[in-house]
Amino acid sequence: MDARDLYESCREAREELAYFMRRLYERGLTTCSGGNLSVRIDEDHVIVTPSALDKGRITGDQVGLVTLDGENRTPRLKASIETGMHLAAYRARPDVRAVVHAHPVTATSFSARSGGIDTTLTAEAYTVLGVPARAPYALMGTPDLAERVAERLGSSDVVILENHGILTVGPTLLSAYDRLEVLEAAAKMTLFTALLGGATPLTPERLSALDAWKAART
Repeated sequence: MDARDLYESCREAREELAYFMRRLYERGLTTCSGGNLSVRIDEDHVIVTPSALDKGRITGDQVGLVTLDGENRTPRLKASIETGMHLAAYRARPDVRAVVHAHPVTATSFSARSGGIDTTLTAEAYTVLGVPARAPYALMGTPDLAERVAERLGSSDVVILENHGILTVGPTLLSAYDRLEVLEAAAKMTLFTALLGGATPLTPERLSALDAWKAART
């Protein structure tokens, strides 16, 4: 199938990707120029939001198509500078079908400090997120950043990029988006409980029970 036919065949997926990008912007989880989303549509191709477009108004026709090796099959669209990071995630985790990268304010604030986001404050956060990984700082849009993020995906579906933002992955676009939204909520809870004088996280016994409950459902 040539590039034009392949691009047309994934119109529904492109529209969904554009919708979730607009949703990120509308909910204040990224800026009009920040963040990027992608979906793997087959073993060799990925659709990804491009650079230099208003993320609050993006449409399906503005979503690009690239190969897993990085070839831009829609040269009329400028590929996101973080396309390499997305592709590295897919190569590192064949089970991943969607990647969300954005800069939600509260969660990203934790990327600029030594303390982590506490995902053990609620059962939902722990079940959805587990324990987020943390990738050391690297210049945005570089192979170094892509490599560091891919390495951390070996231990988590959520990566906090030092002094940068958040990356989440999942078997569907909704699951990857949900992880980002739940992480932002967990970051707010971490902040608010600290301001209130301290938190009472889930006990090890309760965490073990959640692990067993989750394993039984997968």
